[in-house]
Formats: sequence, structure tokens, C-alpha cells
Amino acid sequence: MNQEPSTPDHEANASDGHANTGTDWGRLVSTALVGTARRTVPASSGPPERSENAAALLDLAVVETVRARAGYTAHTATPVDPDPSDPLPEIGAAAAHRLEVILADRPELLAEWLDLLVHSGRCVPPSRIPVLLDRAARDRGLRPAVAAAVGTRGVWLAGFNKPWSFITAEPMPEDTFDRADWDRGTPERRRRALSALRAQDPAAGRDLLLRTWPNESRGEVRRDLLEALEPTLEPEDEPLLDQALDDGNAGVRGRALSLLMGLTDGAHAHRLRGYLRSRLRVVPDAPNPVHLENVDPDDPELLRDLALVAAEAKSRVKDPRPHDEHRERHQVLITHTPLDVWTELLDTTPDGVLTRVAKDDLLREAIIDAVGLRGDATWARAVLDHPTVGSARMVGGSVHDLQRQRLRQLLAPLPVDERCERIRAVIGRAKGRNTLCQVLTALATPWTRELAADVVDVLSRSTDRRSPTDTHAQRRLRVIAAEYMPPQHLDLLPETSPNEEEAHDHLRLRDTLRFRLDMHKELS
Repeated sequence: MNQEPSTPDHEANASDGHANTGTDWGRLVSTALVGTARRTVPASSGPPERSENAAALLDLAVVETVRARAGYTAHTATPVDPDPSDPLPEIGAAAAHRLEVILADRPELLAEWLDLLVHSGRCVPPSRIPVLLDRAARDRGLRPAVAAAVGTRGVWLAGFNKPWSFITAEPMPEDTFDRADWDRGTPERRRRALSALRAQDPAAGRDLLLRTWPNESRGEVRRDLLEALEPTLEPEDEPLLDQALDDGNAGVRGRALSLLMGLTDGAHAHRLRGYLRSRLRVVPDAPNPVHLENVDPDDPELLRDLALVAAEAKSRVKDPRPHDEHRERHQVLITHTPLDVWTELLDTTPDGVLTRVAKDDLLREAIIDAVGLRGDATWARAVLDHPTVGSARMVGGSVHDLQRQRLRQLLAPLPVDERCERIRAVIGRAKGRNTLCQVLTALATPWTRELAADVVDVLSRSTDRRSPTDTHAQRRLRVIAAEYMPPQHLDLLPETSPNEEEAHDHLRLRDTLRFRLDMHKELS
């Protein structure tokens, strides 16, 4: 009886390196030694089998060698469900190429491109979804636009990579409530499911959240679920928000307070009005005719309504830094109390209120902050037009970040044309190009043609080459124009710069506007 030859030592070692691959390496070696005529070639899980046994054996050897070097381990896996098809048509070749250029060289234009894409009713190529999800993972401001751009395929893909899971929390107009997502989904999917239910039936969404609220152990999850109430906020939500003011998590309390600001006729708003009335003293002939008494740190109900202390901490309220604590309590009380309490108590218009408190820094600044937070157009105009605290005063000197943020909030509730006209009115008062840059970034909206023409006029003026600050501000002004000036106004810019030393920067501005103009045409 013929015996099979033993495997040489070097072949045994080779077998050790292939022990976990799809085919037994030792059996391949043995088959080669005794010949394919005497031993059947093992079945192949790799390339298609060839009719010639020797060729098939060599094919298997090649496959097993590659698998071994790649670290392949034989295993079984559950097949992945295919990605859902996107019902939207894909963008054309020109728009796809422009996206590649933006991702590689012009990332500052990505948000605008995504906005145009969403409004065009088209979708991005599937191959670009991962890079968009990566960008949104690093930049929260891009997430809503990226979510709309990548659609259901992006949500499917995010299920395989945890850093992309944020996309599953972004609500979409076509969303419907999925009970399975709510009962067993990730926190992101649960928030999205709640948002979908609230959009369809606000009362049902509120009842669902009320039933599960006591069982939500993580503060960040409770805070995120409260976020789902905002788009459809209604007076009936107040009991849940009031309950959240007793939460042990400061983020939950703060979010509940910010939502309660939207319910100006609710019990919480009336309580804040009462707190303010009881502490406000008006002495008409005094240098400071309006005075607000300190908020008592021993008043736990007030501190609780201002989200400054949780329910279990009411008995432990202390005042370690009296001045800072008093200022914080005043600030929170004034900014969160409805503005009508001031016109009622002082029996005057918003402009009259601002005049009365003009000499009290704390009151004045807090009221202006309240106007910015509430987005009331009537009060915003009163602040912007006031001779001592308005926009003319804000741009009379250097505009720092706080003033720019305040100006942006005050302009936000006004129509775009009015915002641009107000900026045009203060351009002449702005001391230097640097201040003008700060004012223009506070606008945060595309410019009207008239405002664009004014900025082009400023750009045409010569700078003081001896002043590095003026030169830098001129370059910064061109960067702002490249971002906010509608590309349709490209014709306002001359072909060449009036100032030869600024020719390069001028051509760069024209190139960016032309690039954006083509971008708009491709996605129109």
C-alpha cells in the first residue's frame, strides 16, 4: 500500500502561516507532491475553477498566499443590507467637479455649495458622501446642510462609523415616526424619531416624552430630547419644561429656560415679570431714575425659575462672590423676562425705556441683550436708532467681538434690505477699514447691489502703504466681499485694480466671484 510522503520541515512551517486561511495549505502542498492525478484538488472559494487540475492547484496556491500576507482569517459574516437608493437625481459632471475643487482648495465655499445643492433638489455622488460626513463631524455648523445633502444613503453609511452617528439625529422633512427607533435606537435616532412625531402630532410627541422623561438617566440625552420641542413649541409644553427646571443637569435647566422664553404668556413668564416688578424702583428725578434691587440669594424659587439652581440644591444656596453673583442674577432675570414689562412699568415706548436706563450700565446692557435674544423687530429698531446706544455709537470706535455679536442679533429680525440699508448708513461713520470689516461680518447676509457698490467704492480707494493695519484691513475687506457679495454683482468690479500694488488681491476677488457665479449656474 502506497503511503503519502511526509511534508518537509520548510513546508510544515509554510503550513503554519496559512492555517487560518480558507483552504488547508498543507493539503495543497501534499497534493502538489503526490500529483493531481492521484489526489483531488481541493474545492476553491476564490477564483473560478479551471478544467486542468494542475492549473487549478496553482490558482489556489496564489490565492492562499495573498490571503496569508493580507492577514485573512476564515470567518462567516452576516450580509450587509444594501444602501437605500436616493430618489433625487445626481448632480451633473460640472457640479461634481466643482465640489472636488471646493473640498480640495476652497473649503470656505462648501456651506454655500451645499445650500445651493439642497435647493436644487439633487444629490451628491455616493463616492463623496464619506468626505462630507468627515467635514461635518469636525464642523457642527455644516451638519444640517450635509444631512440634507447626503440623504438616506448618508444615514445608512453612518451606521458603520460611529464618528458619523451625529447625522442620524438631524431631522429631515420627509421623516416619519419609527417606534422601533424610539424604543431601541441610539440617542441620535431617538431624537430624530421624536422630532418626526412632533412635526406630525405635537401633543403625541409631548406625551411620549413625558412618559419616558423619568427614565432618561443621561443629562445630555434629556437636553437633546428637549431640543426636539423647539420647532413646534406650544403653550402645552410648559409643564414639561417647568419640570426640567428642577433637573440636576445644568445643561438641561439652561435649555428648558431658553425654550420657556418662547412662551411669553405662560406661567413662568408671568412669574419673571412679577420678580422684576417687585425689585424695580423708579425715582423720576434721580440721576439714575430706574434701579433694580439685588436678587436675594435666599430666594430659591426665583433662582430655580432662572435655572441657576437645581431643586435638590435649593437649601444649599450660597453667595461666595457677591458682586459677580449679583450681576449674573440681574443679567439672567432681565434677559429672560418679556420686554413688555419695561414699557408697562415705565409707561413709555421702547425708545423711552432705553433713555431712562442709559446711565445704568448693567440695566442698559442687559436690556439690549434681551432684545437680541428675543429677536423683536420693534425693540431692535429702537436700539439701533437710539442716539446713545444705537448702531452709530457702536461703530464710532473699534468694534470688538461682543459688539459685533450684539449688532448681528439686533439686525437679524429685520428684512434683508433694511439690514443692508442700515449698514450703508453707518459705513461713512466707521473709523477705518478694520471697523468696516467688523460691521460687514455682523450683517451675516448676502448684500444688496447698493451695499455691494458702496463696498467696491471703498476697495477702490488707496490705502496708506505705511500702515500695516490699513493694508491688512483692505485685504480682509476683499475676503469678506468674496464671501458675502452676491456673485451676480461681479460686474461692479472693474477688470483691473485702480491701485497697481493691489492688482493681485483684486484679481483674486474677481476669480472667487466668478467661481461662485459658475457654481450658482450649475446648481440653478
